[in-house]
Amino acid sequence: MQSRKSQNLLQGASILGAAIIIVKLVGAVFKIPLGSILDGEGMGYYSVAYSIFSMIFAFSTAGLPAAVAKMVAEQSVRERYQDIRRLHSLSVRLFLVMGIAGFVLMAAFSPLYVRLASDNQGALWSVLAISPAILFGCMTSAYRGYYEGLRDMKPTAVSQIIEVFAKLVFGLALSGGVLLLARHQFETSGTVFGHAAVSEAEMRHYAMPLAAAAAILGVTISTFVGTFYLILLDRRRSDGITPEDLRYSPRPIRTRVLLIRLLKIAIPISLSSIVLNVAQLIDTFTIINRLNDAFTSHPDQMLVLFGGLVPADQLAVEGGAANFIYGSYAGYALSIFNLVPSFTAIFGKSALPNITAAWTSHDRRGTWVNIQSVVRMTCLIAMPASLGILAMSQPILSLLYPARVAEVAIAAPVLSLQGISLIFLGLSSPLFAVLQGLGRADLPPKFMLVGAILKFAVNWVTIGIPEINVQGAAAGTVSCYATILILSLLSLRKITGYRVHFIRLTYKTLLASILCALTAYSLHRWVLSGILGQGGLSTLFSIGCGAAVYLAAILLLRGISKDDVLMLPKGEKFAKLLAKYHLLG
Repeated sequence: MQSRKSQNLLQGASILGAAIIIVKLVGAVFKIPLGSILDGEGMGYYSVAYSIFSMIFAFSTAGLPAAVAKMVAEQSVRERYQDIRRLHSLSVRLFLVMGIAGFVLMAAFSPLYVRLASDNQGALWSVLAISPAILFGCMTSAYRGYYEGLRDMKPTAVSQIIEVFAKLVFGLALSGGVLLLARHQFETSGTVFGHAAVSEAEMRHYAMPLAAAAAILGVTISTFVGTFYLILLDRRRSDGITPEDLRYSPRPIRTRVLLIRLLKIAIPISLSSIVLNVAQLIDTFTIINRLNDAFTSHPDQMLVLFGGLVPADQLAVEGGAANFIYGSYAGYALSIFNLVPSFTAIFGKSALPNITAAWTSHDRRGTWVNIQSVVRMTCLIAMPASLGILAMSQPILSLLYPARVAEVAIAAPVLSLQGISLIFLGLSSPLFAVLQGLGRADLPPKFMLVGAILKFAVNWVTIGIPEINVQGAAAGTVSCYATILILSLLSLRKITGYRVHFIRLTYKTLLASILCALTAYSLHRWVLSGILGQGGLSTLFSIGCGAAVYLAAILLLRGISKDDVLMLPKGEKFAKLLAKYHLLG
């Protein structure tokens, strides 16, 4: 029975992991042409709206379904099927009310949010366009959590894939359609949505707020499509509970008691789930405001730094230059940066059941083995990604956005510095899952609050300094997640009695990552650029060689242990293969 449960857990992790890979790849495909359609100004409007939405969406789609899944799983083990059905009905009604409230509040306060975040009303349309997505996000949480609690991960995985493809199609089609309409109006009447335009730059300037809103509307439509799929699935598909199960089930718990339990579980997990989004929200509130202050207080220095990069029409508009710089950072640099934490979070989710089971049964060695595996496996992705982005940020951005020379020039230095924080951020989310497994779900929100305060302070002080400018956001991110990681490691030591010897656990991975980054950087800068030029082929070949060196180094150094591999889906097969060639540490 126990092996079957473990198999189900691995299968569930495998399904969700595959879905995340597809979602992130298609999401990257969406962001690349979108960045070419919108430019820095449009991405500024898009990012202002998306930063607030992504935090609310993470709160509702990570914590809420996890709480429902936990309660449904508990009642399923106890064969309290009437409680399961009551939980389903309760969660749908509760999350519907929460979704409507969130939608109304975001729409009502959108002018205030835009004014506080950017003082640029061009982002208002985007915020209004994305506000209904909160309603649909909350609704999907109820259905996803219900089926996850029944150990059926397919509805979650399929709905995520449907959503990202709908976002790709509708977002690009609508934003591109707005720009085509604007160009047609400009060429036929010299006006763009009621504004007289004398140049193509002015045409794009007047069209960008609506083009960004159209792209955001594609996100809203995608969440509606995902919700519609889950509702349809729920009505057409059985949850496996039979009439006999319900008839012989114990008397159900009162609805009020279930509601209180649900909220007690949901709120701490939801707060922990927004760890990535808090930093981005702080960036939204600080970067544009502090850059505006810098342009006002030190105009000559800022013009020397950005005069050749920010379009003249944006420099002429109050707040236009700050929005363009922020759009270049948030729309281009962060689109690369955010890929890594999505994958490292899988390790925490996969290890959570094992750590919970070991800790509950007082198996201290089993608990510690799983914690060490989480650290090592996370670093296997986070370290090479961190050092690779540090070394190759400019070639990567130029490869993805060849037409956006100014935006890449602004975003590349920030992304390079931001790459340092990937090690800390990559570990934060899995360690939060570990703390939840140890029964301390109250700690991650506290650590996140400390990190957020530090991030805000560093951002506010540094971004207003012309010599640092937007790169202060990267310094704030490093300080935020480094602090969170240190606090998490100290708490693990206090709770378990074991100290995480970070260097001892990860020095092989760090060495292989350094070799990877040096290989890619050296090949691109001193070898391949002279043969293949500075284009995308040189970048791709350099990254490929760096990845090959990393894989060879990590295997030859025996940087992966058997316990690490067994955490993965189909881990036993990989462990046998690596052990056969003496490649396990």
